[in-house]
Amino acid sequence: MTLFWENVKSRLLFCLLMIYYYVKRNITEPWNGVNDMKEIFKKKTEGESGGGFASLSGSTWYGVDKLLFVRLGVAAVLLCLGLFLRLGDGVSLLLLLLSTLISGFDVLYRACVRLVKEHCLGEELLVSIAAILAFTINEGYEAAAVMLIYQAGYIARSYASALTKSSFRDRVDPFVPSVTVLRGEEKTAIPPEEVQLGDILILDRGQRAPADLEILEGSATLDLAPIFGHTVRREVTAGQKIPAGAVNSSAAVRCTVLGAASDSVFAHEIDAVSDPDAVYGPETDSVERYARVYAPFALGISVLIALLLLIFSTVPTEEAIHRALVLLIIACPTAFLAPLPFMYLAGLFRSLQNGVVVKDAFVLDGLSRAGAVVFDKDEMLSTGFYRVSSVKSERLDPAVLLRVAAHAESGSSTAVAASIAKAYGQAIDASLVEKFTEEPDGITAVIDGIDIRMGDAAYMEKNGITVTDPVGDSVTVYMSVNDQYAGCIYLSDTIRDDARSSFSAVSGAGCECIMLSADSPEKTRTAAVSAGVREYYAQCMPMDRLPKIQEIKERYPVNSVLYLGEASGDSACFSAADIGVCVDGLASEIAMQTGSAVIMDKTASPIAGAIDAAKVTRSTVRQLLLAVLAVKAVLLILALLGVTYQLWFAAMVDTVAGIAGILYSSRIWTEQK
Repeated sequence: MTLFWENVKSRLLFCLLMIYYYVKRNITEPWNGVNDMKEIFKKKTEGESGGGFASLSGSTWYGVDKLLFVRLGVAAVLLCLGLFLRLGDGVSLLLLLLSTLISGFDVLYRACVRLVKEHCLGEELLVSIAAILAFTINEGYEAAAVMLIYQAGYIARSYASALTKSSFRDRVDPFVPSVTVLRGEEKTAIPPEEVQLGDILILDRGQRAPADLEILEGSATLDLAPIFGHTVRREVTAGQKIPAGAVNSSAAVRCTVLGAASDSVFAHEIDAVSDPDAVYGPETDSVERYARVYAPFALGISVLIALLLLIFSTVPTEEAIHRALVLLIIACPTAFLAPLPFMYLAGLFRSLQNGVVVKDAFVLDGLSRAGAVVFDKDEMLSTGFYRVSSVKSERLDPAVLLRVAAHAESGSSTAVAASIAKAYGQAIDASLVEKFTEEPDGITAVIDGIDIRMGDAAYMEKNGITVTDPVGDSVTVYMSVNDQYAGCIYLSDTIRDDARSSFSAVSGAGCECIMLSADSPEKTRTAAVSAGVREYYAQCMPMDRLPKIQEIKERYPVNSVLYLGEASGDSACFSAADIGVCVDGLASEIAMQTGSAVIMDKTASPIAGAIDAAKVTRSTVRQLLLAVLAVKAVLLILALLGVTYQLWFAAMVDTVAGIAGILYSSRIWTEQK
């Protein structure tokens, strides 16, 4: 037995035979690198077991089966016994072998499954090969230590991941231990997630609504900043809705619950950005491709280096193999793959904190390269109301014409009628209105015995009345008195009060704002000036918008082009742009299905915050990749020079780098562009 183990080739052959036997007997299911990580990420979220095996003990700690702690404890004891006690070479070797198998049998299993089913070398196989070959060069303690460190690193990453994920969620949805519901006449405190449809809930001052509520009595002032990402206060009274996530800024109110907490729009927002599939972006795919290509390459380079050291240097055989094994540990992509999901998660939650739901990491990466934001004037600038800009008449005093028009339009519910009534500003004498008829393009009324017609130019022409005044800046309403042309009222679009500040914020994020409008050049120019938009296209009808968006995309071959609009608008425009951004997500149920990103309020400014979050995320991811590459390069140089070539040291550094990367993702919350 002693002579056998003193021969390196014999030890290597024995280990290879054991691997073959293990693979043949135990391969039962496929394994996939990124899908594996997604599943582990999901299990951490749901509090299930991690590590690739079902929980045997039925108890977990931060998603890690507690049985793994027991295994690592036993393995550590066996390692110490085999390393420090003088029990003979055979007994020590057996103890170290048992330590390695107890702590890492599942690592070896996953390595074999991935190799046989996918024909792919993963990090598990690199660690397993390094551990197995360590036994062939009388470095059994290195093999046992590497497995212990690898598994302990998994636990440490799980703990860091759980804390990081929890802190991200608490920034958007702070933990509330309980809410007060009425059970009969008694008040009962229950966890927010347990509220059910029909419960009577007391929403205290300063408390967030755990679900969608309806006020039963009284009134409240809501702070919608947690949903919209910017300060918005709204007054609600009995019969009106309080959306989940809103904060009651006034006295306590009694409400009825409209649905479970998990059914609210706010809950769906958090679920969308927390989905395991959402946090795997382009950098993660790149690293996975790197892992699939680089791992076999690293294995080949390791063999080549060992051969070169044996042929062209005086380095002993065992030391040459030892140095080569360090390369396998250095090649493990754990330090790359572990932190990336949490960096993207931080970016998604930061965007959500700004009032924007970004569907996944690919969209977030696209936002980081945003170059232009295209939008429709009527959807993003117009309030839907008009104002009377001027009254023109050669037959009547303008004040008289406005008074007659207000009475004639009093039976209409259109925005034009409301604008004329507002401009008149006095009470309507209903007794003067003897008759009223409304048509699609005008109205007919009898006011104090006088026939009045009001409408657009086509309506007047249809009724044989010739108009002499030109079309105004926006909407022009013509009037006839007893079938004789009397004058007209010019109405202009009213622009949202926050339009200029909103698009100024978007421009400040490095995006060019481009407005499309079906209106005349003069009306479009007026709206663009009011909003501070420099580039605009007038008379751009729906059939003209797709070619225009394609033209804009050609001007931004590297940067992303965003289309901003309502979910009920032109869906083809959302598809034509690189990223479709829907607004008013809180009020529109189809917004979450239509847009790649959704702004909860009907304003453009939150997208600027999402773009900043995306840029910070991208910058942080690149810093991580460069830092890890630098660490691995230093380890490689030290190993080749023989300064240090301990397997456990390389594994320890790789594990620490992965944990540090997860914790570093919190920078995304604090860094400002």
